[in-house]
Amino acid sequence: MVTEIEAGPPILEARGITKQFGGLIAVDEVDLNIATGSITSVIGPNGAGKTTFFNMIAGIYKPTQGTISFKGKPIFGGSGFGGTSLRPDQVTSLGIARTFQNIRLFANMTVIENVLIGMHSRMKAGAIGAMLRTRSVMREEHEARENAYSLLDYVGLGRQAQSTAKNLSYGDQRRLEVARALASGPSLLLLDEPTAGMNPRETAAMTAFIDKMRRELNLTVLLIEHDMKVVMGISDQVAVLDHGVKIADGSGAEVRSNPEVIEAYLGKGAAELSRQFDAPAAPVQSPQVEQLHPGANP
Repeated sequence: MVTEIEAGPPILEARGITKQFGGLIAVDEVDLNIATGSITSVIGPNGAGKTTFFNMIAGIYKPTQGTISFKGKPIFGGSGFGGTSLRPDQVTSLGIARTFQNIRLFANMTVIENVLIGMHSRMKAGAIGAMLRTRSVMREEHEARENAYSLLDYVGLGRQAQSTAKNLSYGDQRRLEVARALASGPSLLLLDEPTAGMNPRETAAMTAFIDKMRRELNLTVLLIEHDMKVVMGISDQVAVLDHGVKIADGSGAEVRSNPEVIEAYLGKGAAELSRQFDAPAAPVQSPQVEQLHPGANP
């Protein structure tokens, strides 16, 4: 069970965000406010534009149009934002970190080395100081290593610090990727399908861990997730994309009973079918409908 926390003012504001690849509009004029201290889930069918939206926030893709601001500072925008377009490393320095749908670790490096790489954006030593091995550089490296060990303890990987990343279990690799993201000291954490490929026990543990991070580290979390039980159980806000368009935005209860959302997942006419079975409950014959209404009884 997750803890309810009163959300603050928006930490991230996206206005009219659009991304076009040639003739394909992957994200189409999406507006989204992310409240400070909240957990917000972005859901939608495959190909809805969710990861593209994440990539624009992280600075990997430049929006075709629209504006994105973080803590009132522009990440991307037109003339009104001074033509700002930050690189991914600059976005990270502002306090935004992310994980990926497909785990991206340095497989042949140790667990502790992977976390230390995540701290690179916080290191102050320049190239000359690093070559000369000055006292300040050595002190900073020592502090970074101590912090990295603390992070590994926090995510439950302290005893595996010297293990090679590729030898970790799938669930532990996911946790290592989260630890590396936390190493940059973010206030907004973007998680792209953090429970993908996990068994039910691992999924429950990761869900509880996400809520724990939000509470104990004062994080705001924005996640993409296909597991509707996770989404409905952990989210303060749920935004739904379909073919690049935001079709719903609200609480889990509001979203799961939204006719447009039901039809986006299950096809035309599904919303009426759901209403016939006393929405938000759904017919047990359809596993997909049950996913939209976790815990519903026939």
